[in-house]
Amino acid sequence: MQDTSGAAPLLTIRGLRKSFGPIEVLKGIDLDIARRQVVGFIGASGSGKSTLLRCLNFLEEPTAGEVRLEGELIGLSEKGGRRARLGAGELSRQRRQMAMVFQQFNLWPHKTALENVMEGPVVVQKVPKAEAEARAVALLTKVGLAERMHAYPSRLSGGQQQRVAIARALALQPKVMLFDEPTSALDPELVGEVLKVIADLAKEGMTMVVVTHEMRFAHQVCDQVVFLDQGVIADMGTAEHIFGGTGNRRTLEFLGRYLDHRN
Repeated sequence: MQDTSGAAPLLTIRGLRKSFGPIEVLKGIDLDIARRQVVGFIGASGSGKSTLLRCLNFLEEPTAGEVRLEGELIGLSEKGGRRARLGAGELSRQRRQMAMVFQQFNLWPHKTALENVMEGPVVVQKVPKAEAEARAVALLTKVGLAERMHAYPSRLSGGQQQRVAIARALALQPKVMLFDEPTSALDPELVGEVLKVIADLAKEGMTMVVVTHEMRFAHQVCDQVVFLDQGVIADMGTAEHIFGGTGNRRTLEFLGRYLDHRN
């Protein structure tokens, strides 16, 4: 679903680095993400995938480099040639434009599925309660949970909870959706229902960045696949390139080990 109109990228990443003490996790990432594009990040554990995702909406402050959404610098203000960290209010506004779905569902246990999805629009965006409820009902129906909207998280399966979390992120009407291994905490039989929701969003043209260990999903749904290796982009291209046509030795080694492990 990539935008091929030649328009400017929706999201640009330039020279992105992130260190934790003496350990450099990201070593200079450059990437453009187009509107309506689905980009999948693959790589071994510890390669920097989740750290990169968290840097995109400034949940982790980059050590160097920058991220821009529609040209707007994320996390920092620019004045007189100097940059300063944005205040909490501005950071919150920017993060709403790049809503993240985490490995763990992080739902409010004392609120129903409907109330969880309504929370952001009502509390953060000050949307009237009736409008927020209508939006939440529509989104829970969209993710296949119309009959479970009044259930509490403890009464939902892991897959259902993750679908509520996706609906909650969508309720903020973001420009980009960020998924950090959204199926890693699920039992295998529940993975498919979550991936189907993400695949449906891709068909509708939602711009998404997905960190995943689900190679079949990356192959079938992602417009572009990025292989991270030890903090750098070691390979990237279409799914057909990564899974069928790449001559990159490190990519082939990773895919070979991963598939052997899965089998």
